[in-house]
Amino acid sequence: MSTLRSVSCASTQKPCSLGTEPLLPSLGHVGPIVIGTHDAFTAVALAVGLAIYYAELRRRRWLDSTIVWISFAAVFGGVIGARLITVWERPDVADAFASMPLTMAIELSGKSIIGAVAGGYLAIVLAKRGFGYRRSTGDCYALAIPVATVIGRIGCFLTELPLGKPTTLPWGATVDPTTAAASAACPGCNGPMHPTMLYEVAFNIVAALVIWRFRGRIPVPGDTLKLYLVSAGIFRFFVEYLRTSPPQALGLTAPQWVLIPLVALLVVHFTRQAMAGAWRVPAPPPPVLEVAQ
Repeated sequence: MSTLRSVSCASTQKPCSLGTEPLLPSLGHVGPIVIGTHDAFTAVALAVGLAIYYAELRRRRWLDSTIVWISFAAVFGGVIGARLITVWERPDVADAFASMPLTMAIELSGKSIIGAVAGGYLAIVLAKRGFGYRRSTGDCYALAIPVATVIGRIGCFLTELPLGKPTTLPWGATVDPTTAAASAACPGCNGPMHPTMLYEVAFNIVAALVIWRFRGRIPVPGDTLKLYLVSAGIFRFFVEYLRTSPPQALGLTAPQWVLIPLVALLVVHFTRQAMAGAWRVPAPPPPVLEVAQ
């Protein structure tokens, strides 16, 4: 049974054009197994992302057994990274896992997209070194990551509270009073909230369209992915101010502390590229003059 989440105008509390969205903890049952909505969307996001990645590898004729093993390492690293960030962000949740079965602890340990991308990227670097693989394949992920993120964030929006900090903006999202009262970790759920997951959905839809349109114009291999990562990192850094993640130090949240060095490294990369003239368009060759016979 689902609980209704109404997306209402914050000023009038009347339904906006976004309509009513269901809060769906699960999609149903297969025998004794409960199909969690978040898990289902995560699985679909992973499958679609890998399909796009393999399709791009196949288009470039780079698909072989080595790169498949490297992609498996990326998935493993992403899973570990997604959970490590959550444990750091909410150590009280980690303490509660001591009384849970291992399978339940893994299921409920959180799935941070930032941690998944960082963990997956590190796993790819290590796996490539282990296999001695030197080709840059990052751009093959450039379209897969935003598309997968869109699917995953829709799953988050359908299942997770709080959506964001309270807001008076007209697109603030609300939940019914019963759901708000039952959610102890969501003190702001009794009023309109920023639908931060939908902000990320919108950003990644635009990013995917831009990548699809202009991906062939980036002259340096790997820089299409890096451009997406730096822009997504900056966007998420500021979205964190609208989320309810607890601050860790200096008023910044755990995701923000992870993003600062990642974005800084990418900025250094592009600064070096600019200084080396890697993106400079070469001058056209001089015209060939015909010599009179």
